[in-house]
Amino acid sequence: MTSTALLPASRLLNPRSVAVVGASEDQTKFGGRLFRMLLKHNYQGQVYPVNPSRATLFDVKAYPSLDVLPESPEMVVLVLPSTMIKDQVKAAGEAGAQCVIIISSGFSDAGDEGARLESEIVALAHSYGMRLIGPNCLGLISAVNNLVLCSSPILAKDVLPVRPVGFISQSGALMTTYFDRTWTTGGGFTHGISVGNQADLELCDFVDFLIDDQHTQVICAYIEGIKDPEAFRQVARRARQAGKPWLAVKAGRSSAGSAAAFSHTASVAGDHAVFASVCRDEGVTLVDDMGAMFVLAGLLAEHPTAQISNVAIVTPSGGGGALAADALAESGVALSAFSTATNQQLRAHFPDGQGNNPIDFGARTTADSATVAKAIIQALNNDAGTDMIFVTVAMCPPEWTNALVQAVADQRDTGKCKPVLFALDAGVASNALREKLESHRISYANSTAEAVKAMGAWTQRANFISRSEPKRPEDCGPILGFAQLKNELNEEESKALLAKYGLPVAAGKIAIDQDQAAQAGEQLGYPLVMKIMSPDIVHKTEAGGVMLNIRNQDEVRRAYDQLLVNAEKAVPGARIDGVSVQQMASGDLELIVGAKLDVQFGPVVVFGGGGILVELLPERVVACAPLHPDDVRRLLSTLSVGTILQGYRGRGLDMEGVVDAIVRASWLAHDLADHDFELDINPLIVASQRCYAVDARLKTGNEH
Repeated sequence: MTSTALLPASRLLNPRSVAVVGASEDQTKFGGRLFRMLLKHNYQGQVYPVNPSRATLFDVKAYPSLDVLPESPEMVVLVLPSTMIKDQVKAAGEAGAQCVIIISSGFSDAGDEGARLESEIVALAHSYGMRLIGPNCLGLISAVNNLVLCSSPILAKDVLPVRPVGFISQSGALMTTYFDRTWTTGGGFTHGISVGNQADLELCDFVDFLIDDQHTQVICAYIEGIKDPEAFRQVARRARQAGKPWLAVKAGRSSAGSAAAFSHTASVAGDHAVFASVCRDEGVTLVDDMGAMFVLAGLLAEHPTAQISNVAIVTPSGGGGALAADALAESGVALSAFSTATNQQLRAHFPDGQGNNPIDFGARTTADSATVAKAIIQALNNDAGTDMIFVTVAMCPPEWTNALVQAVADQRDTGKCKPVLFALDAGVASNALREKLESHRISYANSTAEAVKAMGAWTQRANFISRSEPKRPEDCGPILGFAQLKNELNEEESKALLAKYGLPVAAGKIAIDQDQAAQAGEQLGYPLVMKIMSPDIVHKTEAGGVMLNIRNQDEVRRAYDQLLVNAEKAVPGARIDGVSVQQMASGDLELIVGAKLDVQFGPVVVFGGGGILVELLPERVVACAPLHPDDVRRLLSTLSVGTILQGYRGRGLDMEGVVDAIVRASWLAHDLADHDFELDINPLIVASQRCYAVDARLKTGNEH
């Protein structure tokens, strides 16, 4: 046995020979169905069924074991109980195989013991220079190579439709489900790969393969978890550079609520929020619906360079058009405003006021459906303000929709046709229309909602902007001594650290009795804010732990006592470190600026509405740290509070101060990357001329 260099996925997925261990003719078994599908789809390589009990299977010579094959199989598929897999991986290595697909479950998907066995199998395979796909997967479906190593009954069809879309899935069942569904809507695939537990080859390896694959133009993925975050970033950049759109659906969006009592930051910057921010920054289009992802994939495959912002709606139903217009607006897709020339062309077939967007086909004045359909499609294709045509289909005479389909097909034959998408909300009544669309290979969705999600995601793609290279501002760290920081810094300690990074903080002093509080008030000047200092009281306002607009010594003393009473009532037995006495900062807007260490993608910052707006206006931006000022401005502009920052009623706020504070907080986060930390600045009060961090907390964990 000799160890050799491990081959990449690109060298493995079109093997010249395949051995199926566990092959049979029994169609109730995975091995029986998989072997039959391999034969059915006319794989051109050499096939070696391995079954010690049979001389032939489906008239193909069978072999009792891998060690008696007449040649080394490039690919070995194991369809056996998990207890038999390790020995067969060794046998595959001894036989000179390059790759093994393990269909079986019962490994890391089944607990610690299974995980140990999985690790042993990977190490064993690598010792032979052999790669693994799976375990716990459904194999692969490569339509362009006529290679089907999957047992799903959906593969019983005679021909597997090919379109330039590749699909990688961490769920085998979802892979085959959406193969079947996409086939029924006129779509198809180059390759489908079920990655299972990703014990060796993982999702990014197969994205890499699809980037280089000449048959694939669009990459789709169903993702449950990322195994190698840096590989994810690198392969996303490769896909972008290659001009191949990468679309993804990620499970686990609700996991963002995992968080902590320490601050708002952890719950806001949850796992999915961080993943979504990385996708945004790297150009991966994240979609929240599988069907919409494949609708968009088909459109991008047909129109690889098109970008959409403005859509024209054509509909036989005024109500359907209105609902579609509302849905598009909510998804960030604008309706196109027709040019004068377009309006004139449509006016020839519609009464006054009826040739607008949406276009109600049923309101036409010209009786002949074909004439009107041709005029509409031609006019919209020539309209400079229209990027795409969206046909929403409600119940109507078939000749209306048939005319629209034919008009689109004829326009496409001219070589000049903008993207067109039909949405069919009806059931079996629209089956004839579905067949007609499929025969012309015109894209359609089976609901308006699915179509709108696809168009919304396409619009987001058009707005992609690469991030700028961040530069550390002056007087912004790094500082020494992070390792000596105590586990949890109180407000004043946190603000002192922020000040070392150049963030503006509200001045304050900590008092442990009434006299110290009164003295601090005289030194700082009135009016004052007083806050309880307790590691056990996170959200001070809700606990009655903040008192505002204190104007003299008597009020200071009364406030001190009242804060202690409120604290004991809110959290009995809470540890009290004193009372913070601060200058009262006033402004027109409160923001939150936070940061934390994400376990996969490293330090991230989060910003948005702060104070009570954390709950009332739950819009946030999450971004990997550090950040360039231009990116902070751009990301702020996506928030409602960003509009306020830019000015209203002739009054502007300190936008540049906010941008600078977020940049500096991002560098502090960057410098804390070796610690499991969480930073919360809430609120950052913004006035017209400056901003102030008036409350802050930092928690640091063990050094990594």
